[in-house]
Amino acid sequence: MRITNQLQSRQNLLNYQSSAAKNYDSIEKLSAHMKITRPYEDVGIYVDATRLDYEATTLEQIKEATTKASEFAKNTDQTLNDFADTLDSFKVKLIQAANSGEHSTTSRVAIANDLKAMRDQLVSISNTAINGQYLFSGTAVDTKPISADGTYNGNGNNIEVLAGSNLTVPFNIPGEGLFLGRDNDYAKQVTTNITLINKHEELNPQTVNEEYMRLTDEIYKFIGTDYRTSAKIAADGKMNYTTDFTRDKVVDLPPTVFFMQGQRPSGESFSTKFELSAGAKVSDLLEQMGRAMGNTDTNKVVEVSINKDAQIQMTNLQNGNEMMSFSIFGLTAQEGTAQEANLWKTDKIQKATSLEEIKKAVADGNVHLTSFISSPNYVSPDDGIATATDYDKVNFANKGATVQNNTSQIVRKDNSFATNNTRLSEVAGLSSGQIGAVGAAGAGAVTSLANADDLILDVTAKNGVKLKATITFGGTVTGAGTPNQKTYPVITIRDEQGKAVYQGNFYKTFWNEQIDPNANPPRQIGNQAKMVETDDLSFKEINDMLTILASGNLDKMNGRGEKIDGTATQDELNTAYARFEETFLQASVSVESTMDHRGLITLKDKTTSATNIKIAMYQDHKDKDYPADVGTANTKSASVLSFNKNDAVTIDRPSIDLFADLDDMIEAVFNGDFYGNANGVNPRTSGVQGAIKRLDHIMDHVNKIHAIAGTNSRHITDTNERATTLYLNVAEVKSTVIDADYGELAMQFQNNLLAYQAMLQATSKINQISLLNYM
Repeated sequence: MRITNQLQSRQNLLNYQSSAAKNYDSIEKLSAHMKITRPYEDVGIYVDATRLDYEATTLEQIKEATTKASEFAKNTDQTLNDFADTLDSFKVKLIQAANSGEHSTTSRVAIANDLKAMRDQLVSISNTAINGQYLFSGTAVDTKPISADGTYNGNGNNIEVLAGSNLTVPFNIPGEGLFLGRDNDYAKQVTTNITLINKHEELNPQTVNEEYMRLTDEIYKFIGTDYRTSAKIAADGKMNYTTDFTRDKVVDLPPTVFFMQGQRPSGESFSTKFELSAGAKVSDLLEQMGRAMGNTDTNKVVEVSINKDAQIQMTNLQNGNEMMSFSIFGLTAQEGTAQEANLWKTDKIQKATSLEEIKKAVADGNVHLTSFISSPNYVSPDDGIATATDYDKVNFANKGATVQNNTSQIVRKDNSFATNNTRLSEVAGLSSGQIGAVGAAGAGAVTSLANADDLILDVTAKNGVKLKATITFGGTVTGAGTPNQKTYPVITIRDEQGKAVYQGNFYKTFWNEQIDPNANPPRQIGNQAKMVETDDLSFKEINDMLTILASGNLDKMNGRGEKIDGTATQDELNTAYARFEETFLQASVSVESTMDHRGLITLKDKTTSATNIKIAMYQDHKDKDYPADVGTANTKSASVLSFNKNDAVTIDRPSIDLFADLDDMIEAVFNGDFYGNANGVNPRTSGVQGAIKRLDHIMDHVNKIHAIAGTNSRHITDTNERATTLYLNVAEVKSTVIDADYGELAMQFQNNLLAYQAMLQATSKINQISLLNYM
């Protein structure tokens, strides 16, 4: 092989570049303190280093995030501690107020003012903000959670912090759960608000003080001399304490028929009546009430008792269940004068089914009424004061510019509160039709909203116009008797004279993506109207109709009669919906109706601070309010939809509305309502005694939330500490994997340098060789 100068020069240059590259690589690794500086140098080291670097970055982010979240959580924990301490002080004052005999009016009002100050302090604590972020607003951290009136303005969403790969931890306490939460380990408890007085003992000349009924007392004792009419007493005097109530005489006294209706814990509505002899015990009355609510010999769903104030209390034995209510009164035949020819005899009482007829008989003095529940501040649609016989045919309450009902609409399947999108069929007290169900023993069962009694919307509008709308749930039926049978409700609106001024179905729109074959150019059909089916009728449709009625102006709907036989064409449906929509939009300018957070219908008059709108919503049972036969086995479905009830007063329930509940307690102290009292300032309160039980529930609820906050804080702190430790461990492992060994690199650099220098010397020697060296 011939070695030329060109070949020699190329080899020298290659050797120089290779040695220089090795030296540069060693210097670069020493400068970077790393074993490799390029992925291809060692794929295994590069992959491990990249993975560890990602883990270290994630842990660093977790450290930073949890450090901030920990401060938020610790502040939440401390704020809840202050909240709980204030509630403790509130309870001390409330118990002090409960000692009714120790306070003058001035002293009691002073306590109420102290309670009000504590309540305002709780509002202030609830609105605590850290670095401009409110603690209890959910994710709406820039929104003040509690208004001065106690309204919650935030949401129920958690703010979460990264705690690991695909793992987050909440670090806030949403106010929706704190202020408007639910405790499924608490039961609903209600009470009558009329104290049962031993009227028989009032006939005893030796009796000085009023005596309350006891569990072992007989029924005749709370009727006493009222077995006679006022005219009979005026003619012959009161009954004798001893001679008229001997064992033999009590047997001959007429029985009392008790009329009861409400909603069972199962959610079924019921109506029944049962009879007890004059010699039966109060305990027998409580047992029959329990059976009406669904108790059997082998299974109890409610506990019925009588408290120290001689009022009947009922407790739902299913914790977390909101669905239990009842109304009850008793009717007893009286002995009258010869002139009182219209007095009801026992057989007529037993056959009575119409509440209107019963009310009239009581008002005319033709039968004796024993009242257990009364709300004299309620007004019936005819503007009369509601009596103990009224159940749900009473007006909503007017509160300034707002009109609101008093009965939360509860979804039966999960006990949640109804919203605008909730269907009426989901809250209706329908019978299951099974053995033991309401009406199962007779024809009184309502198993479908389609066969429920008509719903009446009785409204006096803001302009004074009176309108009455009747919703017939089974008004329109298509495909009768076929698998495609459908039922649609019909609404008929009448004026004060009873003239029909509008009739139609309920309508809503849906999007039709099909192509209109008649369009040029072709286009989608788009929005089309359709009739709302009975089982799909929602509270939005009801509230929209209330908005129109309360405005007093039917506008485009006035005088219209839409097709209600199910034969309307698509164009006719579109036109009917358009008329409704235009009328609703005009009405909503001045009136708004919606469902609030407690499932209550809330209508607001936007044009005044004190509205004159009146609303009553009730079902028309056509004088069949009660079954024809006596006995708790002969029940029927009563009002499967009830909105405003003159029923038992709530003491406690699983759900809370914290500030509204505190306001009720303060009002009870201000008014001096120490227990449920139909003659008190607010007959619908359970009084201070009930308030103490309710406050215990609230305090327990806050303590539970406080425990969650503490757990979150501890979890976040632990996560931060764990991330710190793991970060150090990962950094150490990463250092082992990627960091350079300085001794090894220095030796390697020295070796490369010596080789480089040797290469230079060799190259220099070779370059000096000439032909003379071979001669």
